[in-house]
Amino acid sequence: MFIKMNFSQFFSYIQEAPWYEKFLSPVIKEVTTNDKVLDIGTGSGKLLELLHNKTNSVNTGIDTNNSMLQEAQIKLHKIKVDLVQIEPNKNLPLKNSSFHIISICNVLFNLNEKSVYKILNESIRIIKKGGKIIILSPTGKGGILKLTAKFFSIKNLGIYIWYFATKNRAAEWTNNLILKEYCRKNNLKYNRKFTLNGFAQLETIKV
Repeated sequence: MFIKMNFSQFFSYIQEAPWYEKFLSPVIKEVTTNDKVLDIGTGSGKLLELLHNKTNSVNTGIDTNNSMLQEAQIKLHKIKVDLVQIEPNKNLPLKNSSFHIISICNVLFNLNEKSVYKILNESIRIIKKGGKIIILSPTGKGGILKLTAKFFSIKNLGIYIWYFATKNRAAEWTNNLILKEYCRKNNLKYNRKFTLNGFAQLETIKV
């Protein structure tokens, strides 16, 4: 079955596992009724699907990858949601002060510092006063024994792919605290907490 899948289809398949909903759940808990939410790097749209099912938020997803957005359109075809393709390192085609919540999941730790700052600066521009930017990333911590003890099941085998594929870059991101320094320089409120039994982290910027 996997041989017939392209990368976007496989990525979407991996996200259907129980562990991935648990990974995303801290983001969903930050969203309240009628919030306007922008998901940057929405991929195949799993977070948007869960937000629709669990909240009354108004959701928009953006991504640079057309193949991923095609998967999102398939997954979300019965859901009212806006999907927009964007260009890398360009200003976002969105109005100032448009969203209450901006989520960025599994994205920033893979980017260089210049690209991270570009996304953060654009997020500050388009978020409403009093809003929150929520960044969810792997930590690269924990180890294979702990991962197995906490998550092993046939349905969760994809977590091993995620863990090993992200481990090195994630550990570097966890140790460097780029977002904390960004907030210090820009007089923004920063908070970090570890989730998913220490395998993920939720960083929050309050504007």
